[in-house]
Amino acid sequence: MKHNRLHKVVPYVLVGPPLVMIAIFLFYPMLRNIILSFFNYNLSEIDRPFVGLQNYFAMLHDRRLWNALGRTGIWTAVNLLFAVFIGVGSAFLMFSGFKGSGALKSFILIPWILPSVVTGYIFSLMLNEDAGIITWILKATGVVGQHFSFFSSGPLSMTAAVTANIWRAFPFFTLMIYAKLCTVPNDQLDAAQLEGVQGIKLFRYVLLPFVRNILMSCIFLCFIWTFNAYDIMKVMTNGGPAEMTTTMSLLIQREAFTYFSLSNAATMSVYMFCVMLIVVGIGAFLRLLTGGKNYD
Repeated sequence: MKHNRLHKVVPYVLVGPPLVMIAIFLFYPMLRNIILSFFNYNLSEIDRPFVGLQNYFAMLHDRRLWNALGRTGIWTAVNLLFAVFIGVGSAFLMFSGFKGSGALKSFILIPWILPSVVTGYIFSLMLNEDAGIITWILKATGVVGQHFSFFSSGPLSMTAAVTANIWRAFPFFTLMIYAKLCTVPNDQLDAAQLEGVQGIKLFRYVLLPFVRNILMSCIFLCFIWTFNAYDIMKVMTNGGPAEMTTTMSLLIQREAFTYFSLSNAATMSVYMFCVMLIVVGIGAFLRLLTGGKNYD
């Protein structure tokens, strides 16, 4: 009898502490953030009146929000496109066993294990106008002028930050896809070889369908991480020049800690969360509609 009771209690004891931690460090801050968005809460003012939905209506007419949201969308889309392409491509190269795949497996983790702040500083130094090795090579070969700078214009600054983030993100896709490819049944590969399916056809009709589910999961995760990305953009551009690389995360941080308007920052973050929720929801719905065989 006691054993049965203990058996029933153990799962709750094991699950309880993580749930408490999640409630404290995730759900409470989210709830507090939503509550702040209904007040006119500025750290430089004493009065903090309740304003209801006024902040939400005001933000709808704030061009900064829409500009930052557009830049965040471009940033996320470009990062995802190239990270998926490079990550999946390198995973299939490793799986094919080409010469150098062993070295690739050894070094592929380096970008992923580096903190994003470190990645941002590394690329900032390499692209520095005066001492950057990449800038020096481009100037020495005459590709760019002597006064060229990667951080002198919005498009160039965005390109530099995107490149740094792609370099850090693609190993995640590589490792996840490669791990899944290693579980492909040998009989499927043998059958494909007997049918003369090789190269692109093998990739399209055998391997890609096999990794589709894990690929979609990786895309969802990478979308959330990239859409929320703050460190690399903060270190490399800080939103400049002229706020041309200010993403949602930077705008929220600036609104809260430069202008001390916690209510505006909270409102922006709620909008940001809603956009992510909508995109992920649409993606999940489309995945359900397409259906297909589950290879997991």
